[in-house]
Amino acid sequence: MAGQAMAKPRGNKSQRYVFYLGLLLAGIAAIIVFVAVNGAESGSTGGSAGGNVPVVVANDVIPAQTRITADMLTVNFVSPEEASADAFTSRGQLVDRVVTEEVAAGAQILPAAVSDTAGDRLAFKVEPGMRGISVTVQEVVTAGGNLRPGDRVDLVGIFSVADVESANYILQILGLDYQLVDPPKPAPSASAVEGEETNQTDLILTVTMLQNVKLLALAQSLTESTAGGNVADDAAETESEPRAATATMELTPQQAQEITWADQFGVIRMEARAVGDETIVDVVPVLLRLGNTR
Repeated sequence: MAGQAMAKPRGNKSQRYVFYLGLLLAGIAAIIVFVAVNGAESGSTGGSAGGNVPVVVANDVIPAQTRITADMLTVNFVSPEEASADAFTSRGQLVDRVVTEEVAAGAQILPAAVSDTAGDRLAFKVEPGMRGISVTVQEVVTAGGNLRPGDRVDLVGIFSVADVESANYILQILGLDYQLVDPPKPAPSASAVEGEETNQTDLILTVTMLQNVKLLALAQSLTESTAGGNVADDAAETESEPRAATATMELTPQQAQEITWADQFGVIRMEARAVGDETIVDVVPVLLRLGNTR
């Protein structure tokens, strides 16, 4: 027993190797993370190590009088020597501004080439090729305020015409393929005196002129506040008749021309459409005769 050699445990030595290897790998990982973080910070600040600065450039040629959108622009990092002192540094500074002169592709955009402020006027809401036209309309409900800019509406025109030929001529101008006939004459009133002339020439044409029209703006005439009251209270005390409102709609040039004379010689009402409903339906015009006596 005394002559037998005792074997040395090797487990402790192996554990030390694993421990040292773990420390080495942790140190390497820490170095990699440090370098990566520094590199990301340098890139986000324009390359602090290289001293580069951000400038906004045009992706492609931007024609004069063009409204700028974010996809037209790119932020590049260049040396201070290459960067113009007046160059914009972020796309948000330029979105919705208007280019006053043509900007070349890759060129830095300078304040002298764009409008002073972003576009928040009506002209910026109208799609190219369309027109914004304002007309007087009758509110469908007395309380008002149910329609909002961006809603879709149908426009119904109400016209007083002398005869059926005049009514059909209006439909022809509107491009509507209808031929109306002379409506029946109402029976004379029981109170009419024998021999008294009856005016049966008053004809009323009601026609859906336009469908699925985009409402750009709606300015309503509200009652002014009074002492101790508010606008809502005062409006509740006004007459029950629908009030006039100015509606601005997005139309084609031809439609804008048609709606102008309709506004001048008739009455226009708006019909609200359901969200997402773009269906154009066949609505037959109606011609009525008013049987007034005189």
